[in-house]
Amino acid sequence: MTLAKFRFWTVVFSLIIPGLISPLANAQDVNLEQQLQKAALKATQDAQVTKKYQLQYHLEEGELIRSRVVHLVSMDTKIDGEFENLKSRSVSTRVFQVNEVDTQGNITLLHRVEDAQLWQKVTGQDEVRYNSKTDQVVPENYERIAASIGKPLAVITVSPSGAIISRKDKVAQFNPGIGVLMPRLPDYPIAIGQKWYTPQEVRIRTKDNRIKTIKLRKLYTLSKVANELATITVRTQVITPVHDAKVKSQLMQRMQHGEFQFDLVKGRIYSSRMELDERVVGFNGAASMIHYLSRMTEQLVKPAPSTKDVSVR
Repeated sequence: MTLAKFRFWTVVFSLIIPGLISPLANAQDVNLEQQLQKAALKATQDAQVTKKYQLQYHLEEGELIRSRVVHLVSMDTKIDGEFENLKSRSVSTRVFQVNEVDTQGNITLLHRVEDAQLWQKVTGQDEVRYNSKTDQVVPENYERIAASIGKPLAVITVSPSGAIISRKDKVAQFNPGIGVLMPRLPDYPIAIGQKWYTPQEVRIRTKDNRIKTIKLRKLYTLSKVANELATITVRTQVITPVHDAKVKSQLMQRMQHGEFQFDLVKGRIYSSRMELDERVVGFNGAASMIHYLSRMTEQLVKPAPSTKDVSVR
């Protein structure tokens, strides 16, 4: 909250005749004095130090953190007069296994996807379904994903603010709608309304087949705090000027906006919701068009017992 500045301009026009000041005039003076006292009190309160919050991850060694992630996508594409619609849905359980927390608070995590229910429908084709818990036969579209489910995907060490210290991928990148693993938090206490940024670089291929690096950044804002949950809004901004429609079509899936809630007591993401609505015209000929819609939600599920808690049967 910014400090309010109060400036009082008082213009008084009065005719005072000695010995004839009425009780009404005295009452008005008292009322004005009370108003001035209230204004001064409010200014003093506003001038007090604004409350700030320290956002940091606090995880325990041996802990298993599960999140349920739902990702919905609808993509319309038109090229040379031909129209195609693709719809997909994924529901997955993401797991962080906390292997170590050092004396500096740095956290080493093993990341895996525990299960997934996948569905896809493309114009003119039969729908495709796969449930990793029940299906023995894996559709060709999902063979690579199915081979990764339940296996370690990466071992990552992050600071208490979520900065990546080291990362070792166990398998090729896998992303059935799991989103950003751990959003970057500020290194310093912040007040409601304050912002912070994290830079990103994306390598894309241009229409003349060259590789170009595009700079993006995530803009975070602490929008409110209630019931020990901090609500943080997120917007993706493109820093490098982009005019090529083909380049824009490759960036569109990264242009997510939304918010997440951070548990200030337990030091972890409680829930998140990210949405995307991007349209690009002319990415493959003047009459071509692509429209990409998606919504991704994540919700922390009931914590599993610690792997170190031998008393649990």
